Amino acid sequence: MQDLSQALLQFSPKLRDQKEGETTPEYLNYINKKINLTHEEILKFSPFYRISEILKNTEPLSLQDIKEIFNEVKKHSSA
Repeated sequence: MQDLSQALLQFSPKLRDQKEGETTPEYLNYINKKINLTHEEILKFSPFYRISEILKNTEPLSLQDIKEIFNEVKKHSSA
């Protein structure tokens, strides 16, 4: 797991220092936004990202959605 953490750090944006005059809440909000954006981008590399997006964004599931989920499962279980 440590190797994965190190690899992900290489692709993460650098966080800037707190600017002069910037309040602590403002700086913490900046850090939070950067981290959340980075996590969203990293999740796109997950083999289950597409399934997650279908389930998160589609209610009720269409027949096409269900087929796509099953195809994704097959694709990743045979890899």
